Amino acid sequence: MRKLIHFPLSSDTFGHQFGIKPLNKENQITKRTDCYKDEISLKNDLIKTDQDYYSVSTDRSIKSEEEASILLTNKRNSLLETAKSLQEDLVILSGDSNFGHPIIAGVVCFPNGWAIREKFGMGIDKVHDPVPDYAEVMSKSVNKLLTNLRHGRTFWRSNWAVRPSRRLDQSPKMKSHVEKDQAKLNSENVGDKCFFRVEYQTLTRLKKSGDILFTILTDQLPIIELKKWQQKNLLGVLKTCPEKTIRYKSISPFYDLLCKDLEKRIR
Repeated sequence: MRKLIHFPLSSDTFGHQFGIKPLNKENQITKRTDCYKDEISLKNDLIKTDQDYYSVSTDRSIKSEEEASILLTNKRNSLLETAKSLQEDLVILSGDSNFGHPIIAGVVCFPNGWAIREKFGMGIDKVHDPVPDYAEVMSKSVNKLLTNLRHGRTFWRSNWAVRPSRRLDQSPKMKSHVEKDQAKLNSENVGDKCFFRVEYQTLTRLKKSGDILFTILTDQLPIIELKKWQQKNLLGVLKTCPEKTIRYKSISPFYDLLCKDLEKRIR
């Protein structure tokens, strides 16, 4: 049975956590899971089908894209070409804090409810407008980190979700497909059809341009394959999570089914 690349719920109580940590020098920015081949194939199919939806780039970002490519692959390429061989989604933020670190380039094929085309040009606070309590709880810490991030340092954090579909691409254009998957959930299959989804994220300031490379590696497992302690922590977090956060994470439609299933599993 495979393991998630990281399980971010270390307790059974919800809490607002930025949870940023320095990446040890012996650890690489990019990783590979045992799903690498399938995900690379899927990513390239998505890009081939609708490149303009899954990627954005401008003349302003060309040098930063090449710098990111050399850092990640030791090759000088565009961000688009670089992303085709990596499981990670790649985003470049402007290093200029005066403009709020807007997104200047990106290749995002496996988003959870958003699209890079829609977020392009937005500053980091605007990107996170929909996130409950972000402005009050996390904005100051996020902006401080981005402003003070030094060359040669990489930081990582993780994010989590529960989705009613195994689809890695959960961008707005896939909403109807995800809703069809959700409509098939019932008390017998919710543990098998709902997926605990993790984003392993890194932030690195590029040395020459001063811009910031943001990587997102998405990994997921069906609820039934989580370890019992992980199921227990998930249930506790769900039960202590504010209703507005449950709504934001789009868990509300299957919340009761999911909680009842988890309760049975941890007995």
